[in-house]
Amino acid sequence: MLDFKLFNIPVRVEPWFWAIGFVLGGGFDINGRDSLISVILWIIVLFVSILVHEFGHALTSRKLTKVNPSVKLWGMGGLAYPNTNLTRKESFRVTWAGPLAGLAFFGVVALICCLVYGVRPGAGIISYFIYPGDHVVDSGTYAAFKSMNGVTEELLHALVFINFWWSLVNLLPVYPLDGGQIYAAVETSQRKVYQVGVATGAIVAIVGWMVFKDWWVALLFGYLAYQNYQRLQQLTGSGGFR
Repeated sequence: MLDFKLFNIPVRVEPWFWAIGFVLGGGFDINGRDSLISVILWIIVLFVSILVHEFGHALTSRKLTKVNPSVKLWGMGGLAYPNTNLTRKESFRVTWAGPLAGLAFFGVVALICCLVYGVRPGAGIISYFIYPGDHVVDSGTYAAFKSMNGVTEELLHALVFINFWWSLVNLLPVYPLDGGQIYAAVETSQRKVYQVGVATGAIVAIVGWMVFKDWWVALLFGYLAYQNYQRLQQLTGSGGFR
């Protein structure tokens, strides 16, 4: 267990966070120095990126409520606890702040690529890491990326993947992802929130497995769909048809 304070906000990092980071970073496939460095870089970027995301929530919550929140990083990512009740409007703003912080962090990384390495602004920064075999980008962007050393390229790959793609995926309307919480802040029917969560989670899980062959996406969204189904059943069983 790792406990510390940042901007006077208490942070706790549970052992499962490091364990899941190790697995997602390819820890079971380590076969030499280079692959070990890749896994270590992935874990470092994951830690910093999730922290940035959660502090987007935490700092916004503190600004709105004047109450100091707390942050926890655990096996499924991170959580920011406002430590006070939020209104719907406050909840909407606090929830949006996390993905926006991640996307802003990605923007800073993209700007550094442009200024330091001469990468051309645009979608090429993202495309380069989507198609690692084809590199569907212009020759200038491709040459700029290839001028980097392997460690720098690995670092950028992890930064783009986590702060751009994960931020977008996190906005899907599946409770308790940020997208699900944003939807819950504007939708008066809890039943509808969980119904949408079940449907979206199931679709993403199926696509993740059958199209992208990504077992982690399938497992995560399958679990989230089941969670939403359970919440829906509890709501229905208690007579809550709001």
